[in-house]
Parts: sequence; structure tokens; C-alpha cells
Amino acid sequence: MQFTPDGSRTEKRISLLERVSTDNILTKVTGREEINLRPHTHNRHQIIYILAGTLHIETETTSYFVTDRHLVWIPRGVSHRLSSNNRQISLLTSYLYLEGIKDDKFTIYQTDELIARILQFISARKHINRYKQPEIYAFAASFFNMLPSVCQEATFPNQPFIIMRDKRLIPILEYIKTNLHQDLTIEHVASCFGFSVRNLTRLFTNSGIRFVHYLNYQRVIRAIEILTDNAMNIEQTAYEVGFNSPNSFSRVFKQITGQSPSLYIRK
Repeated sequence: MQFTPDGSRTEKRISLLERVSTDNILTKVTGREEINLRPHTHNRHQIIYILAGTLHIETETTSYFVTDRHLVWIPRGVSHRLSSNNRQISLLTSYLYLEGIKDDKFTIYQTDELIARILQFISARKHINRYKQPEIYAFAASFFNMLPSVCQEATFPNQPFIIMRDKRLIPILEYIKTNLHQDLTIEHVASCFGFSVRNLTRLFTNSGIRFVHYLNYQRVIRAIEILTDNAMNIEQTAYEVGFNSPNSFSRVFKQITGQSPSLYIRK
């Protein structure tokens, strides 16, 4: 499911954010209203906890894939865009302005039940003012500032992909992502785009990508999106994303995520 980024909606959202005093922490549970905005920046740190669904996040240089029950820290001033291929997406989003943050960088964190409960406690207030609710504000600000100390960085995805600047590779990568169900080989892709296998291999290598790894990574991402929507069982999902057997799917899935598909579903 693809959506066109909405420029007017992006500008409206940023305008609303920046009209509110930086002495406020804003929190809310959102769905698709946070998705498919154009790449944008704002003057607040944005913290996203994924309640349901999966999320693609693009910064100026890197593309990330994040699954549910993970937390994303987007520093203020960092250009980003969010998208999702899931039917349902639910995000707990917080916006705040803090000075002197310990580790202010784009980060994806693993969370546990305690972190989730604290986030839900904070988000229930929706609008926390430094002067009207000083105790809650101090608690929330301290909690967000301590996230790098109390959360571990996520191990999956273990290789975020650099956004390509070589324009020749962009349509090739898009072709792979939209044709995962086919029996894709580098020979087939090379012929589709008028490359020799040697030249296409060199193009991938110069961009720091291995063809087979990129193909498998994108297939696993799509499989997680399908499994998150509960649309298919593991065997059906394996064939839907282009694997020739459930066993090969399970092997590659575990290599990339660190766990088997069945364990992922149980979690």
C-alpha cells in the first residue's frame, strides 16, 4: 500500500508544533495522520513508540525499518519521513524540547513492559506544561533524558540501508522491492536494466550492498509486515515473499532478525 507524501498536511503539522511554547511536552496516540508526510524537520525532539504495525523511517542518509514495541528517538532538526505498509498502524508519539540531552542522536531502542507503561502514563496527560504541571513535567523530561541509560539499542535491523545517491541504482532497488515474489536473480535484474552482470555487481559493491543480502533483507521485511497484519501463516508468507521453501525462509529470517518466524509471531 503506497501513499503520496502530503505537502500541505506536513506544513500544517509543523506550523502547529512550532506555535506551541517549548515549555510543553505534547503526547498523543496516533495512526496514519503521522504517516506519509513529506520529509520535514521541526524544533522538537520526536519520540515514537510503535504500539502496533511496523514503520519505515527515512532520514537524509539512511532508511530504517522498525517493528512494534520499539522506540525511536528523532532529534530536533533531523529531517525525516515516516511510512508504513501495514493495514493498521498505531503510534504513541511525544514531542518535547530539552536542553543538554545526554545522547542526542537518531536511535532505535528496545523496550520492556516498564518502559511501555511509563510512556503510556506520560501520554495520558497529552499536554504537559512546565509551570502548570511541574512535577509531571520534571518526571517526563527526566525519563526521556535517561532513555539512553535505561534502554538498549535495537539489534534489528542490524544493517540500516544507506539511501542511494547513485541514481542508476535507485530504480533497481525499487524494482527489487516491488517484485520480491518473483524468482529474482542478479542475471534477471541486470538484463531488465541493460547492465551486464559484472557491471551491476560492481554498481552494488561500490554502493556497499550485496545483491543477495539486499534481496533477502527486503523479503524478510515484507514477511514481517504480512505477519504483523496476521494475513497469512508462515508457509504462505514464505512463498508470498519469494522463498522457494518454508525452511529456507526460516533460515534467512533467523539470520537477519536473530529469531525464527514462529518465535517472532509468539512474541
